[in-house]
Parts: sequence; structure tokens; C-alpha cells
Amino acid sequence: MQLGSVTLFFLFIFILLLSQYGAEVYNITPSHPLSEGETLVFPGLIFELGFFSPNSSANKYVGLCHKSIYPRKYVWVANRDSPLAATDTLASLRIGSSGSLELVDGKQISVWSANIYNCSFAVLLDNGNFVAKGVMGADLWESFNNPSDLLLPSMLLGYD
Repeated sequence: MQLGSVTLFFLFIFILLLSQYGAEVYNITPSHPLSEGETLVFPGLIFELGFFSPNSSANKYVGLCHKSIYPRKYVWVANRDSPLAATDTLASLRIGSSGSLELVDGKQISVWSANIYNCSFAVLLDNGNFVAKGVMGADLWESFNNPSDLLLPSMLLGYD
């Protein structure tokens, strides 16, 4: 009987630790946005997209980084010019009703948008490219076309 109690206790601690560190998500769909505490990953687990506050600042961003490089270097940041409050736990990166890929704050006000429509889902590829796709799987938008000051090997440089 005691062995069952000990096992149950450790199972409870394990589940508690898992919930503390969040969950991994493999794509963003209209019915499943990316929320605080979740990270978007490719099954290879090299890159991740999620919410972060640099150096415990009062601001929060959504960014894409390499998982094993410390300190974190962000390849792409959605809301670089429009930070969220670090206390905003209800913000989400979602596909809106018109199929737009957007970041909304806790009041559901858009703070960043990819300026696309008819997006069906968004996925993080194994090369670190975050891609929004249409109904037929066509690429509508990709983070590699909007890089930060850190470049990855598969990125192409050009100008409009």
C-alpha cells in the first residue's frame, strides 16, 4: 500500500514539473493558437518559437530561436517594434477569422500581423523557417523573408 502512495506522489510531482515548463506544439491552426507557456517546435527539436522577455524586462515578445544556443539569439521576432507587457498572460499568436496570422494581446487587439489572408495553418520547419500556409499547402508568408540581425544558412538575401 505504501509503494502505491510513493508512486502516486512521484507521478504528481512529474506532472507538476511538466506543466511548469509548458507544452510543445507542432503547428498553429485556427482552433489552436500559440499561447503563453507553449512553444512551437519542429519534431527535430532544433528551433522553437515562443513568448520571451529578454533579461527579465517589462516587455514580452514572440520570437524564434535555436534551442541549444545560450544566451538565446533570436532569428526572428514578430513584435520587435510593438512589445507586449510582460504581465500579459493572455496574448496569443493565432490565425484570425479572416485567415490572418496575427499576434494579439490579452484584450484581443492585434499588435502584429503577417498581412496575409486565407492562412490554414502555420508550422516551424526543421531549418528554422516559420511558414504560414494556405488551404492547398502553398506558402503565404515565411519568417526567412523577414529576418532579424541573425541569419541562418538557408536564408536568401535580397531587397524589394
